[in-house]
Amino acid sequence: MSSEVNYPCLIICRHILGIKMFQFYFKCMRFSAEPTRNFEPWCEEDEAAEKNEQKREAEEMGDAMKSLENRTLDSKRQMDIIAALDEMKPMKFRHATVSVDAMLEP
Repeated sequence: MSSEVNYPCLIICRHILGIKMFQFYFKCMRFSAEPTRNFEPWCEEDEAAEKNEQKREAEEMGDAMKSLENRTLDSKRQMDIIAALDEMKPMKFRHATVSVDAMLEP
C-alpha cells in the first residue's frame, strides 16, 4: 500500500530586494480548493524580535532602574561584538598573507 500523495503543485520563486521568496500553490483534488503557503523564514524571527522589544519597552516604561540595566547590557553586548571583530582582523590579515606555495610545503 502506497502512502504517496500526488497533488498538482506550482512553485513560484521571486526575488525581492535580493532575497529569494518561494510561494507554493497546491490544488486539492478532493475539495477543489487551492491553499497557498508563503515560506518566509525570516518573518517569524522578525516577529519574535519585535515582540521582545515591545515587552522590554513596556517593562522600562515606569522603571528607570530596569531601563539603565538594559542599556548597560546593550553596551556590554556591543563592546563584546567589537572585541570579537578586533580579534578577527589580525587572523584575516595572517590568512591573506599566506601564499599558495607556503601552504603546500610540508
